[in-house]
Amino acid sequence: MGKLSDSLLSGSNGRTGRLVVANVLGIEVIRMRPRRRTNQPSDKQSLIQQRMKKCLDFIGGYSAFACKHFGYRVGLRSCYNLAMNNLLLAFKVDYTSMTITPTYSEIAFSKGALLQPLPTGLSASTVGTFDIEWYNNAPAGSIRENDDLQVLFLQDNAITPILMENMAKRIDTTVSIPIPVYLQGQKIHVWIAFRAADTPEVANSIYVGEIQLV
Repeated sequence: MGKLSDSLLSGSNGRTGRLVVANVLGIEVIRMRPRRRTNQPSDKQSLIQQRMKKCLDFIGGYSAFACKHFGYRVGLRSCYNLAMNNLLLAFKVDYTSMTITPTYSEIAFSKGALLQPLPTGLSASTVGTFDIEWYNNAPAGSIRENDDLQVLFLQDNAITPILMENMAKRIDTTVSIPIPVYLQGQKIHVWIAFRAADTPEVANSIYVGEIQLV
């Protein structure tokens, strides 16, 4: 028998009861089901739970993409797990002020070995679009010039970002991204990455910055 007392995330406590050995992807793990506590969570537990909820809402905008293109599975840690871990580290918890603040420059939506994007410009001069510019860092005439641009953007203080796939080629060096009507006049945060046209490989995504839309 084991005993769990006041776990930070779920607030579970009590004896674990019967332990069950399960085979997950060829690895034997021990599973247990402690009972959930019935009293109210502490302020610290509530804050940690809120951070998890914010991260789940955020990754909802690109979860299918992250499941394929966020690093590589290591043991029981899937690509999705790695992407969630990135968000948990990027959403900073301040226990003094009891706040959760995302550090957008630390958020990534892809991890891979391709050449990383080198953004050179972010602007919005036309209603309904914003423009991204980047340097073509692929060797001239190579297959890497055909890598597809992936764009993620988020309205400031919104919950879930929007992913737009295959918007341009690396060789293009510029693209205009259409936006929903409700984002006109709003501030957004923008990330980009590249995905190979011939393989599932991707580049590490990079935070381009924030911009006020027209």
